[in-house]
Amino acid sequence: MTMKDRLPLVADLLMEAAHADNRLHGEEKDAVKSLLCGILEVPTLPMDVAFHIDEFDAKSFDRRAATQAFASDPPELKKRLLELIAVVHAADGEIDFAEDAHLRAVGEALGLAPENFKDLVVDVVEEIDIGDDMDRLRYG
Repeated sequence: MTMKDRLPLVADLLMEAAHADNRLHGEEKDAVKSLLCGILEVPTLPMDVAFHIDEFDAKSFDRRAATQAFASDPPELKKRLLELIAVVHAADGEIDFAEDAHLRAVGEALGLAPENFKDLVVDVVEEIDIGDDMDRLRYG
């Protein structure tokens, strides 16, 4: 099965991504629509798909059920789905740790090992105070 065959589930997963930071930006919704048009290879979404997006309810969405539909898919398709989610996250122009956590959670729900999508997530490096070390480097 392709993503086209499960478009309502793909739409739901992308709309959940748009809500991941608890703020739905117009850019994110536009990104969802654009990505779905790309999957369908159409210039505008069919009315039923557009309605499906408009009626999405993040509070009642069941991620587990949606990701189960992709359980037997190859890792490449699952990663492609995560890439689409990352595009939606990036649409608002902000790096948000809630969105990053969301991507990790969807990756896990799809059954992907973290190393399969490490290029899509942010790793936080422990902040250290290098003030004295920098002074020694600057002034000897």
